[in-house]
Amino acid sequence: MKMLMIVCPENRRAEIRQLIVRHEVRSYSEIANVLGEGKTGKHLGTHTFPGKSVLIFTVLPPAKKKELVTALREYQKGLYEGEGFRVFALPVESIM
Repeated sequence: MKMLMIVCPENRRAEIRQLIVRHEVRSYSEIANVLGEGKTGKHLGTHTFPGKSVLIFTVLPPAKKKELVTALREYQKGLYEGEGFRVFALPVESIM
C-alpha cells in the first residue's frame, strides 16, 4: 500500500476532488489552509506572501495508485508553470 500526498493550490481543490471521485477513490482526507515554503515560493496567506495550499492524502493498493498517479500527471499538464502542484508517495503499513 502507498499513501499519496497531493499538495495543490487552494483554488484547485475542487478539481482534484473531482479527479479523485472520477477514479473511484472513496477514502481520502483533506487538510485545508496549509501554509509553507517550497520550490514555488512562500505561501503564508498574507498580503506579502499570498496563497494557501491544500493537502489531500489517500492510501491505495498498487493498481489504484498507478491509475490515480497517471491521472494526476495528465491533470498537471493543464496547470500553469510554477503553480505548486506536487504529489508524493509514501509506503504505509496498516497496524490496526
